[in-house]
Amino acid sequence: MQPLLSAECLSKNYGHGDIFRDVSFTVDAGETIGLFGMSGSGKSTLGRCLIGLERLSDGRVLFEGAEVSKLSERRLRELRPAMQMLFQHPEMSMDPRMRLCDSVAEPLAYHEGRERSDVFSDLLPLIAAVGLRPDQFSCYPNQLSGGEIQRAMMVKIYSLSPKLIIADEPTSMLDMSVQAQILGLMKNLQKKNNTACVFISHDPQVMLAMCDRIGVLGEKTFRVMNAGEFAGYAADLSV
Repeated sequence: MQPLLSAECLSKNYGHGDIFRDVSFTVDAGETIGLFGMSGSGKSTLGRCLIGLERLSDGRVLFEGAEVSKLSERRLRELRPAMQMLFQHPEMSMDPRMRLCDSVAEPLAYHEGRERSDVFSDLLPLIAAVGLRPDQFSCYPNQLSGGEIQRAMMVKIYSLSPKLIIADEPTSMLDMSVQAQILGLMKNLQKKNNTACVFISHDPQVMLAMCDRIGVLGEKTFRVMNAGEFAGYAADLSV
């Protein structure tokens, strides 16, 4: 059976040297692979390249066997719900002029040609699953905490039933107790929906808690490790 996502010999440069090069890995349905690296290692850029938000310098990304960069605009739009990205700053993905109920319902309403109010009613079980109340979605983004906004963003993304989520440091801006809650929610939703995840972080403990395998971006190197190998690698980093 073919992987859900295949990254083959990926490279990216901006004309002044490589950001990353020769990155290859696969992700199966329901699996989480981590992308670990220090600040500036290119992991966030790599995440954006995986779903076509940035163009690669070399290599190719296959999603369900189709090369993403060669898809037509129409096919890419059709594919977008299946490939979603959860950002470090979720408020950047929410229109500050829109109430949360409209923001979270907008993608599904667009793709299904429905009214946002009708879509929002269908999202009530998912809202309960992430630990929010429906009345909180009458608020604007600046009226909620960072943890609440990230939960609302999870409603927005999971409403589309994505097959793959690129999670770019999704909890790094939250305090430790809220971070643990969000990570637990992500794992539960991933298991329930058999969603694959590429989880980007610079925190070794988060990597070990969330990931089946971890790809380490070094200085122009890339290596995929299992959890045991990565635990030893992380221990050496802390020495």
